[in-house]
Amino acid sequence: MNKIALRTAVASAVIAPVMLLGAGAGTATAAPILTAGATGTIVIEVPTGESWNCLALDSNFGLKGGVGHVGGFAAGSDVTVFCFGTTAPFFFTGSVKAGT
Repeated sequence: MNKIALRTAVASAVIAPVMLLGAGAGTATAAPILTAGATGTIVIEVPTGESWNCLALDSNFGLKGGVGHVGGFAAGSDVTVFCFGTTAPFFFTGSVKAGT
């Protein structure tokens, strides 16, 4: 399975249930912000008052979940982040390089 297919499968598995639970709950005011952190770490900042859950997958297929400081990635690896929330737009994806 290639990287894109795996990332699509992960996103599909988590977004559908969240969309059903959050339907009609309003609109998100902002998307999460991604930045590099310390060595092997990324930082996912969730806007105040928002509810987002995030999964991060690095180029070595290391999968981590959470928000805030998320570590355990290979230093300098490319990390794709999938976040899903309970209000529209329900889904956010972005990419950041883990801290070196």
